[in-house]
Amino acid sequence: SKIGALEKLNKVNNIATAGTLLDGSWDLCYTTNGGSSAGKLGPFVGSVEQSITYSQGDYINYVKLFNGAVIGALVADWDVLGNKKWQVNFQSIEFKIAGITLIRKELKARGIWRYTYLDEDMRILYAQGKAEETVEKKKEVVENVYVLIK
Repeated sequence: SKIGALEKLNKVNNIATAGTLLDGSWDLCYTTNGGSSAGKLGPFVGSVEQSITYSQGDYINYVKLFNGAVIGALVADWDVLGNKKWQVNFQSIEFKIAGITLIRKELKARGIWRYTYLDEDMRILYAQGKAEETVEKKKEVVENVYVLIK
């Protein structure tokens, strides 16, 4: 796959602690996730932007619909689990329409992100999704790939 070929070119050994390389605003350009993490809210699909301020431990995932008239913001921080792995700790989610907050909810969810590529303009990560039952009735952890560009 093209993603696999790109991952082989990765030159950053400690992606999880790459500080200024991780900083900034990242636009989602491809994912295997078909839900809200891909910008889908009900029947609508918008754009997804991830904002990372590494030095402050801040992460916000924005979903923007209708040219930003509707914005969802998922706020989190993270714990480094290894050279290429984060545990993402989701703290809250908020939805605004025309700048007015409709819903704000505290969260206590966690996710595991496994980074496989990082440079100045692109990052690739795999996030664990919900376990899915196989034909053999076993629960298998599903990883969705996310490709983001600055």
